[in-house]
Amino acid sequence: MQKPYYITTPIFYVNASPHIGHLHSMILADVCARWAAYKRGDVHAGGLELNDPADQSGTSAPVARDSRAEGTRSNALLATGTDEHGQKVQRAASQRGEHPKQMCDQVSGTFRSLASAAGLMQHTFIRTTDEKHVKAVQHLWRRLDAAGHIYKGSHQGWYAISDEAFYTDSQIRKVQSGSGEEYHESIETGQRVEWHSESNYKFRLSTFKEPLIHWIEENPQCILPSARRDQVLNELKEVGLEDLSVSRPRNRLEWGIQVPDDPEHTIYVWIDALTNYLTVAGYPWDDGHVPTSSAWPADAHILGKDIIRFHAIYWPAMLLAASLPLPEKIVTHGHWTSSNKKMSKSLGNVQDPFESLILFGRDEIRWFLLRIGGRLDGDSDWSPGKPEEYIRKFLAGQIGNLALRLRSPKLLSDALGADSASKAQHAPSQEGEQGEAKLVLRKDGSDGAKEGVRVHESAEDLLAKIAALPGEMHAWDERWPASLWVEAIKSDANAFMTNSAPWSKTLMPAERRMILYALHETIRVVSALLKPFMPGKMSQL
Repeated sequence: MQKPYYITTPIFYVNASPHIGHLHSMILADVCARWAAYKRGDVHAGGLELNDPADQSGTSAPVARDSRAEGTRSNALLATGTDEHGQKVQRAASQRGEHPKQMCDQVSGTFRSLASAAGLMQHTFIRTTDEKHVKAVQHLWRRLDAAGHIYKGSHQGWYAISDEAFYTDSQIRKVQSGSGEEYHESIETGQRVEWHSESNYKFRLSTFKEPLIHWIEENPQCILPSARRDQVLNELKEVGLEDLSVSRPRNRLEWGIQVPDDPEHTIYVWIDALTNYLTVAGYPWDDGHVPTSSAWPADAHILGKDIIRFHAIYWPAMLLAASLPLPEKIVTHGHWTSSNKKMSKSLGNVQDPFESLILFGRDEIRWFLLRIGGRLDGDSDWSPGKPEEYIRKFLAGQIGNLALRLRSPKLLSDALGADSASKAQHAPSQEGEQGEAKLVLRKDGSDGAKEGVRVHESAEDLLAKIAALPGEMHAWDERWPASLWVEAIKSDANAFMTNSAPWSKTLMPAERRMILYALHETIRVVSALLKPFMPGKMSQL
């Protein structure tokens, strides 16, 4: 039995409502899951197929069909959810005059609604307050403890309440506010830190410096993009690792999972949160080993650049300590700004994801977020008018324009004849014209002379690009978004139509058929490849 492709979003903290960055992470993971399903021949999840197993014609041209209704079991597992424990949640609930669970139920429901509104494929929605997750966290704790990787001691350092993390001297800096107040903050997150000392449990993170360096250097694609992989490597080599505080006194943090056999301590929220990836995959397993039917290890963790340390250092170290396989890829993306300014409630420039989906449409906003925000190595900007511009330019100006021009009754009639044209307007495009066009348009000029040769060669060039496109999109690395290849091909197709002028009265019917075949093939393959990005619109096309 083949291991399911397993991809995750970060689980989202419930101390605030969803924003456009959460939607971006969800859609990026969903597109990757759908694309992986397509590559594995799973048309139920991906909604597309390029090769028809029933086709016996011997042609190498792929055939697209939508087989979701056939009931095939999905071979891709997409997980998202909410992180519901910790001091920030405890404090936010107190400010609202609610019990933490009451607040978590409400906010988690909003994130669940966002996943549905965004059109995520069938997925698992995990909550860290789920009983099965609590059992998984406590089981992992016992496993780490039994292996000698957890010990009790005292801890002191610079603590950021907002990040729920301790920082070393090299990870903080002194700053001065506008009023002249001096304080310290985390260099990475910008959150204020204070010196704090307490008794708690520690994880022997320092012993995993060399194993982590080895893992990253032996697997150069395990952290993407490469600049962030180099950032993690540099931190490991130049700064090193200190043992990690993995519990909080119960009298300071009540809202969390209790340390097994010690009611005075609560498990550190990041051990709690990160274990969700194992919970979804069915952990804990009966004999302690990963069964062949499990989705673990994850094929990709999708996350924002601000939580890379937790996922690229803490998480793999814990897995190594527990003798569990490491994830294949950790994919980090940038943040969203508004008119090149950081989004914040105080500035009133936070983009509501629900409003965006309603205003622009589900598929349209999916396309925009991955077209603009798909570049993993930098931040992306949401400026007034930008979504409309990109939606109009590509969806209407390229795909829509080409599809509309190809449905011209006069154009089809001239190439196919009146009866065939009428049928073509009301039925999906079919195979068959390519072979005839190639036989008629011979390069010896016996039926079309030089113009026929030029049309033939231009069409062949476009068809060659189309044939190569699926293979090019199989490579998933920092060249993402793969949608850029599709966009380039679509521009080529529009230019080919303009230059070849299939409406020209000087063309022979066979020449028109060759042109129209190449253009319809472009529409067919491109719409299939774009189904993971825009499943609704591309199915209609």
